[in-house]
Amino acid sequence: MLGIGLGTRLLVESVPRLLAASASIAVAVIIMFVEFGMLWGTLDAQATIATLVRGDLLVMNIVRSNLHEWNTIEAIRLAQIAALPGIDRVSPLYEDHAGIKSPDDNRVRRIILYGIPPDDIPLELGGGDETATRLRIPHTFLFDRLSRPIFGRILPDQDIEIDKSPVRAIGYVGIGPDIVNDGAIVISAGDFLARAPGAKPIMGVIHLKPGAAPEEARQQILSALPADIAVLTPEEARQRENAFTLRVAPIGILIGVGVLAGLAIGTLNCYQVLYNEVTDRLPQFATLKAMGFSDGFLRRVILEQAVVLFVISFAIGMAASLAVNEVIAWQSALPVRVPGFSAALIALGALAMCLAAGLAAVRRVALADPAELY
Repeated sequence: MLGIGLGTRLLVESVPRLLAASASIAVAVIIMFVEFGMLWGTLDAQATIATLVRGDLLVMNIVRSNLHEWNTIEAIRLAQIAALPGIDRVSPLYEDHAGIKSPDDNRVRRIILYGIPPDDIPLELGGGDETATRLRIPHTFLFDRLSRPIFGRILPDQDIEIDKSPVRAIGYVGIGPDIVNDGAIVISAGDFLARAPGAKPIMGVIHLKPGAAPEEARQQILSALPADIAVLTPEEARQRENAFTLRVAPIGILIGVGVLAGLAIGTLNCYQVLYNEVTDRLPQFATLKAMGFSDGFLRRVILEQAVVLFVISFAIGMAASLAVNEVIAWQSALPVRVPGFSAALIALGALAMCLAAGLAAVRRVALADPAELY
């Protein structure tokens, strides 16, 4: 019982020194939180459209391996699906790129253009019925307020040139950019087809009738239609997009290297702190050994200190990383976040690195020989 809390009492003897030591270890925690935040921010941004879908299923061209390929689907497929039992309706989504002229510097920049039917909006854009009402006005568009600021300040009732034609901005939606595209605008499907006659939808959002099971509806669609379509739930589309991003982009490797670097930095910093703690208190440890306390007791004291350092450094690192990730999100316009299970992994990694540093520093305690010091 004598050893309980001894390591903690030794650490808190000098609070400034404890905070400085914890801050040095917290650097590793911040690195890991930032790495995971960037990972999930990138994945979420790439899968934004799947996340925004308002419907039960998605139908798209079977050769479309990810949401950023523009393989279109035949419009007749949407009508065929809508005619099947259990299907309430199918809403088309059109996608293209356009050149938008910034009102600030008159430069033309590429932006994503979505065309949606006002009477059956397939995406969660915010604004509710007001969004649908605005989209019914011809030759207007809704600007994505989450777009990066390179497009300039676009205000409601402002005429903006899109592909050299004046179009009026009448409001905002919330979509968000990704690692390739900087922003988006939304127009009605009618204006989209007037702009590009004969255009085909990029996908269809399927709404089922009440009581219809998504899996049964999917199998029915696939068996009734030619094998040129893929039918996914929005969650499946999101997961597929995440897997594709991790497979083709080096982000997974970069994040992994960053996390390992954070663990290495944290382990070294924690070891240095504990090593100095043991070295500075070597006479006290030698005295305890002379009094009959075992090396195992002293090891528990050091490991207790490692746990205390973990708790304080993790709290400091998590709090600081929230601010850092907010800055990164603001600068990159990506939805940077760290979900709960990722935070738990970071906590386990931080605890492991502190315990590993403690086990390494324990060896110094074994050198505390009372016969040499007294």
